[in-house]
Amino acid sequence: MLEILGILVVLFFIAVLFYKQANESFEVLQLEANRLEELPTLYSDHAPIVVRSFTTPPLGNEAELQKRSHIMQMAVAPGLSLKALLGSTGSLKEYTWKHDTASFLAKETGLQTWFNLHLFPSITPSSYTRFLYSSKVSLWPHHRGLFPTTAFQTVLMPTQGEASVSLLLKKSEPYLPHEWRGRPFQRLTPADTPLLNQIQCIEVKLRPGNLLLLPAHMIVDIASAKDAEPAWVMVAEVHHWISRLAA
Repeated sequence: MLEILGILVVLFFIAVLFYKQANESFEVLQLEANRLEELPTLYSDHAPIVVRSFTTPPLGNEAELQKRSHIMQMAVAPGLSLKALLGSTGSLKEYTWKHDTASFLAKETGLQTWFNLHLFPSITPSSYTRFLYSSKVSLWPHHRGLFPTTAFQTVLMPTQGEASVSLLLKKSEPYLPHEWRGRPFQRLTPADTPLLNQIQCIEVKLRPGNLLLLPAHMIVDIASAKDAEPAWVMVAEVHHWISRLAA
């Protein structure tokens, strides 16, 4: 019995260590939305996947949110309502969204329920193991600063406007400032990031109708391509038991 338990413990640590292995090079794969059933065959490449021609639901955008007065009056900072924030381009650009607020927006706009019912089943590798997976959904108006991907797959879906997504490899982390999480990548300068020119980065433009699936161990920044039309982006993390423990 102890031998079996020991073997299981060893296999567990091997699985966690294997999961923690990061991709060392950039390669972006592409797939049409009518071929989502092929996603599991692409996961082994541990590369970003762009899904094209996807039908985006009419949820999670500013026009839809304006219909919900109780949400628009929500305080996002002392003396600042969500309505006032969204109405000021300058304030919105500078505002630092909290994850709890972004999760609340995803839930209240129906995106969380929509994702779990309509997209989550296509992201998981098999219907037989789907019960082992769970999701966390959030909605980010205008931008989300640098963050690491820790889930089995992290899904980015713009619901409004054009988003500019910067992708960095995990090996770039030592070159970033000490407190890099949440900071806009485009605002880093040689003054605070002396080895900025050593950071490898690719930029992906996302519009409604596109999805971007990201493996674990990438560093991501989401920004609006145009300040005049802020991008709103859903971020859905699909976790399995290893990613939950290894994150």
